[in-house]
Amino acid sequence: MRSPHSRTTTRLLAGLALLTVADSRAWAQAVYPAPPPAKAAGEQGFGEVPWTELAYSARKFFLGAETVIRAGRLPAKTLAEVLPTSPMGRQVLPLGTEAVEVSVTSDLPFGRDEAVKVFIDPATGAAIGGEKTMLGRSAYHKYLRYTEGGLYTWRSSPANERESALPPQSWTRRKGYLVAPSVTPSQGVSVSDSYALIYLVTAARLDRRGSDLRLVMLADDRYVEMNLAAGGLTYSRVSFEETWPGGSRIRRGDVLVRTVRATARALGATESSEDVELGFLGMRGALTMYLEVGTGLPVAFSGRVQHVGELAVRLDRALLKGAPATDLAP
Repeated sequence: MRSPHSRTTTRLLAGLALLTVADSRAWAQAVYPAPPPAKAAGEQGFGEVPWTELAYSARKFFLGAETVIRAGRLPAKTLAEVLPTSPMGRQVLPLGTEAVEVSVTSDLPFGRDEAVKVFIDPATGAAIGGEKTMLGRSAYHKYLRYTEGGLYTWRSSPANERESALPPQSWTRRKGYLVAPSVTPSQGVSVSDSYALIYLVTAARLDRRGSDLRLVMLADDRYVEMNLAAGGLTYSRVSFEETWPGGSRIRRGDVLVRTVRATARALGATESSEDVELGFLGMRGALTMYLEVGTGLPVAFSGRVQHVGELAVRLDRALLKGAPATDLAP
């Protein structure tokens, strides 16, 4: 099964060395101001994240890719200006006055560029809609609007080689369709989007001992349940830049992280499956994330990509909302 965004990131290639030592029970001193306490995972509550931008890279052999994730809030009423209205189904709307915009831009191998915007409810993580543009081979553009029973998609692509050189709004091969799986989540369960995964994991503070999170997402024509559980502590070797208003620093060395395991299964299935594409960077079936203790910052993650095997991705740059706590002292 593939994500509704298609298997466009399956070729994302990575290289990352993780230094692992014996599990430690020591709790690291937080270096950022603590965000508001997150609600219990069962309540699907999410707090603020300490960052506005994260940049990751992945390399293998002579190929490489870079992905930049940005997040920010906007008034919920502006969604009507950026998202079309679905002609079918009852649309998902934010519960409050704000929505979160998560954008993911990727420079992929073989001359392909991907730009995705996803709008979610900040309180529940529910996906509202989004937009995706893929340039290069097999180019296309999509508007996405989540409904209470599925996902409505407007898709356009170049009708010929001449149109391939034109901007997406000039592409004339167009269609619209609704995906409404027969097996649906229980009433009241929010459906998230895989492109918001890094944001949601950070906001849920899965770096805390005993934390967990259950997400439901749409993969092809089925709903997929992803279960994320916080594991033990270890150390991860990092090298990335942190910047914030008025300052910056380079982080190099070992940081204490909590290992978070994510497994996925089709909704209604009894066992996890490695054949489920998570949609997030082409990962399939399972995911391992390394979150810095005290901040929840995902400094690395790894998983299996079709035709490539086990891969890992590393954090290169983090743009923070404020200075780390250690830099606030006079």
